[in-house]
Amino acid sequence: MAAILLCTNLGIEGEYKPLTLKEWNGLGKTVNDMGYKIADLLKSEFTEKLPISEKQKEQIKLLTGRGFSIALKLQELENKGIYIVTQFDNAYPKYLKRKLREKMPPVLFYAGDITLAGKIGIAIVGSRDVDDAGMLFAKDLAKKATKEKLIIYSGGAKGVDSISEKAAIGEGGYVVSFIGDSLSKKIRNKDVIQNKRILLFSDVNPDTGFSVGRAMNRNKFIYAAAHGAFVVSSDFGKGGTWTGAVENINNSWTNLFVWSGCVKKGNKELISKGAIPYVISEQTILDTINLSPQKDIEAYRQIDMFTTEKDEIKENIKEDTIIDLYD
Repeated sequence: MAAILLCTNLGIEGEYKPLTLKEWNGLGKTVNDMGYKIADLLKSEFTEKLPISEKQKEQIKLLTGRGFSIALKLQELENKGIYIVTQFDNAYPKYLKRKLREKMPPVLFYAGDITLAGKIGIAIVGSRDVDDAGMLFAKDLAKKATKEKLIIYSGGAKGVDSISEKAAIGEGGYVVSFIGDSLSKKIRNKDVIQNKRILLFSDVNPDTGFSVGRAMNRNKFIYAAAHGAFVVSSDFGKGGTWTGAVENINNSWTNLFVWSGCVKKGNKELISKGAIPYVISEQTILDTINLSPQKDIEAYRQIDMFTTEKDEIKENIKEDTIIDLYD
């Protein structure tokens, strides 16, 4: 509740604003160093003890004092099929927390089956203006991943994102999409509402519309959530695909592969920066990823995501293994 009150603009009236990510992390460190918990921020008397300015104290009090309006807003969102998960919840995407650390969003809005966010999968990304050959490659890669029981992580944009998502869904697979547009608007789409194979995430108020900055920012979520990322087509030196891929290379969030069959300069330059050239082969995607020479490689054992028999997973499983099981 402290995270929701301090980091979202739900129910805010007046000129005060929620904390920025930097402010939230700084406040959390301060509270921790004092030997207290973040939940203590809900107590006005504790706020007075904080070694911060009076203006900051007033902001915290105003934000934490709107509990009633927050309750109404949360109910309103639930009526639409939108829920909230915070960094303190077990259901929060495991790899965002592990890989992004201080860059992880403290609050995520979502619609769909939240358990999908804990399953092994790959990111498939690329330009909006992908050519026919790129479209075919994106479809074939998504189908191969689905056949191997991998989730598709995406950004929901036109072009490669939507092509790979539709291909996976069409093959009976599942999609986790970190969208850059309004979540409230997105779930009004009949196909999205009726399709229980899609999980949508937004790091901002569900009513917030599209912005280039927001689209760029959510790239890190797509890469961090995936076990491996595959770039289908990229412009050179510009665009969300290029920016996201370079950011991933610099931060080593996940293994990065680039389709070597694309003639775009961006693909070739990403390979020169360290991404691994890739073409679809008989080798499984997980084997391709786990045998790559890139950093931060983790090998996983995949449990059949489609099984409903709980007895099938009663084995010795390491702590890091993700259980892909539907009830």
